[in-house]
Amino acid sequence: MGKYKNQDELNLCYSSLIGGIYFMDVKVKNDPTKRTFQQFIFPFTLEGKMIEKFVGKLLEDNFVFLNLKDMEQQNQFYGGHKVSHRKLEKYFMPYIEPILFPGNAKQKEGLRRFTKKLDIDCTFESPYLNTPFIINSIDIFICPFHIGMMNLRVTLPEGLSHNDVLYFGDTFRILEPIADDEEKTKVGCRENQYEQVKDFIFNELLPPIEEYIDEEQADPTYFGSLPFFIDERMYVISYTAFPENRDISKNDLFRISELNGYDNDGEPYIGALNPDYIEKYYQERVYDRWGKETYYVTSMYHFACVTKATGKLEQELASEMYGQHFYTLLLFFYYKIVLLKLAHEHSQIDVEKDQSDTEQLIFMITQFSAKYLFTEVNSTAIGKELFKKTDETFRIAPLYKEVKETLSYLYQNQDKLAGKRSNYLLQILTIYTVVSGIFGMNLYIEDWKGKLPWKEYMDYTLYEWVAVIVTTSGLIISGILGFIFLKKWLQEKKSRKKRML
Repeated sequence: MGKYKNQDELNLCYSSLIGGIYFMDVKVKNDPTKRTFQQFIFPFTLEGKMIEKFVGKLLEDNFVFLNLKDMEQQNQFYGGHKVSHRKLEKYFMPYIEPILFPGNAKQKEGLRRFTKKLDIDCTFESPYLNTPFIINSIDIFICPFHIGMMNLRVTLPEGLSHNDVLYFGDTFRILEPIADDEEKTKVGCRENQYEQVKDFIFNELLPPIEEYIDEEQADPTYFGSLPFFIDERMYVISYTAFPENRDISKNDLFRISELNGYDNDGEPYIGALNPDYIEKYYQERVYDRWGKETYYVTSMYHFACVTKATGKLEQELASEMYGQHFYTLLLFFYYKIVLLKLAHEHSQIDVEKDQSDTEQLIFMITQFSAKYLFTEVNSTAIGKELFKKTDETFRIAPLYKEVKETLSYLYQNQDKLAGKRSNYLLQILTIYTVVSGIFGMNLYIEDWKGKLPWKEYMDYTLYEWVAVIVTTSGLIISGILGFIFLKKWLQEKKSRKKRML
């Protein structure tokens, strides 16, 4: 791709070069929207020994632990929408509920959610869009395997054009500017103004969290960076309600999936020219069970619901994007992050030198496979159909296959190395057994019954010196081996939990 840093920039440049012909072949609509809200998810790694201190800091900063038994929380965080806790409980399989909805803030084996209600007015300024928006609330998820996730809920003004909605989502998700036009974006909140979305979030909305981030995993290029995850941009979840008379085309759905807003000249664009490609993309990424009225679209960095529904149905669809669909997407997103983390950790260890790390990685892979990763996460046919596309888009199955192959490889190497260690230990014990056998299994010396002056050792025979050396070295080696075994067992027992929770 040459000077372009990613495929998005390449598509953007390509679309601007072909200009009028491009838009003459592919129609780009710019109708106003009735209602739009977006959610932005950002993952980061946490320092294991600082996690519970971070939880305490969140509670001090007026974050509230999500408890499904607290019905008052159903209306508190979603910009006027209601998320039914009872529907959330019934939607997911029984073995998924403890993972997504732990019973209390100390239950470390689940995805603990801490939420702060904000409802603050902000402004977004860029070369092609100036608009107010509202930050409804912010979540921090504390997850097993030292993964943290932030989720930000944003409501955009009613009547905002569709191109503006896509442009906002595509631009706001950039934590740190890369392209020149991105550097001209500013976010205003209260009396402050920020040139980077990262600074806005971590200075205005969150308590200082740098001390809780795992510095060994962090890339200095990006805040809270995961070395195995492209994290300079947040993942977007959006809901857009169109007027009833608005046709939703396959080109629209492609643009929504790819967040194709404006190009470098401020013109609406679509990141593909070939109708056959768009058709294939539609078949792979769009769930159209309620076609012509409601569509769900998924991609590597955007999950969206677009609808022309009205009344109670439209309200129910919006609620689901905050509730059932959000949590299902979050779970798959978490699956992907952990699988990438496990694959990355395997690449960082020397299986022959880092025996302890290798054994811990085997334990982590086994625990994740048995306790967290499930192919069926919800109990409805619609949910299974819808998120099958998300599963395929995130490539959960291929990633899991790779991790399983890693586990098999690690087991084989551990068996070989354990066999070598056993052989070495057996050789040492054999030597002592042979020597003891030569002396009739009796290395006892009569002088050892009582006190023996040191000068008496000078008169020992060769037999007696062999007895002294074999006996004392055997006792010392046995003590050392026993101490090493006990220390290693205690360390592994302690560190296994620490690496996970």
